[in-house]
Amino acid sequence: MSSTLTRQKIIDAAVQCFNREGIANIRLQHIADEAVVSVGNMTYHYRNKDAIVHAIWEQLVQKQRDLLAEFRILPLFEDIERLLVSTFALQQQYRFFYVDTLEVMRAFPDIQTAHRQHISWQVQQMEMAAQFNQSRGAFYAEKWEGQYAILAKQFWLLADLWMYRQNVQNDTTTEYESFRLMLWALFQPFFTDMGSREFEQLKTS
Repeated sequence: MSSTLTRQKIIDAAVQCFNREGIANIRLQHIADEAVVSVGNMTYHYRNKDAIVHAIWEQLVQKQRDLLAEFRILPLFEDIERLLVSTFALQQQYRFFYVDTLEVMRAFPDIQTAHRQHISWQVQQMEMAAQFNQSRGAFYAEKWEGQYAILAKQFWLLADLWMYRQNVQNDTTTEYESFRLMLWALFQPFFTDMGSREFEQLKTS
């Protein structure tokens, strides 16, 4: 097996372990057992658990960047829907990060700094999406300056904390429909008649 495939096998195994038991409860031996490799082989590729966590973070954030890079071109309602679908899928794939975000941030200050910067970029992209939909007539104009900026922050706050909320409330519901309805509910008060019609068409497509 090539070095690249082995590294990805280790990362995938670590994600499975972290999702199942939480990041604090997993040792290198657990990951090695999951990946069916020796600890020695694993530490050849990743010297410790911290290195594995950083590699997972880089993989996750790159996927998020790729999603937003495509989204920001023409963020129509159907593009917002695709972003929600992909975001939900990432949260399912990397559950531990969204459930244990604070724990990860405390344990890895450099990830915390990078994560804050990434959130700022995500919020900026959603604010631009709201402005774009206002300019094409699907959203009402802001009632006060900065209203779309607040909307964008609310969107990413609710999206990022959805998995945490489910865990705290012991809600095992993981259906996408529950996730999407809560997020679209943030936008609905801003819909013009045109926006409402587009949303209704989106629901039936």
